[in-house]
Amino acid sequence: MTYFPEEIFQIILDYAGITGITTEQLKMFNRISVITLLQLYNRTFQQSLVLKTRMPALERRKIILKLIYSRFNRSDTFTNIYILYLQEYQPCYNTIDINLNCEYCVEFDNRTTPKIFGVITTINKASFYIRPFAYSYEIIDIQHLIAVKIYNPNHLLQPVMVKLPKVDSLTIIHSGNRSRLLHVRLNMIHIPTNEQHLISYI
Repeated sequence: MTYFPEEIFQIILDYAGITGITTEQLKMFNRISVITLLQLYNRTFQQSLVLKTRMPALERRKIILKLIYSRFNRSDTFTNIYILYLQEYQPCYNTIDINLNCEYCVEFDNRTTPKIFGVITTINKASFYIRPFAYSYEIIDIQHLIAVKIYNPNHLLQPVMVKLPKVDSLTIIHSGNRSRLLHVRLNMIHIPTNEQHLISYI
């Protein structure tokens, strides 16, 4: 895309009644996917716009951008969108730092989704696929309801897609701390009902 010099660009924006956006900020919108643009628009302006997926991506982008720019009548509009993008949609990891076929521990920012231990097999721009280790539970103290969740790195489950913006941290599982990470003590009440069949008693 061709951009005007900043001075001319600002004159054009002023003529169109668009305020609070610069050339660099405009470029950011062109780097964001169409799906994310639509989500940003709907959440920022409390809309429920839905576009047909059969429509070419370029046409959908034009429609969303036109709607977004029509709302640029306040100086803080871009700031609000940008903050939302950083908080919810921008990948918080540079995927160049993720090594394929290495063992990772994945923690999530909501703190309620269980950690995933496994091998990352595929990396995309804003997500990756990880094959989790199979696991089971052993009850080691029935009186005090103490169990151990044991991961089996020799048995990989089907790949799971993980969106990078939702990840809190990624840790490579090194051989030195493998045992500590792969054997996790927990209270029996935290074992999900649908995983009761994975329990064994010793």
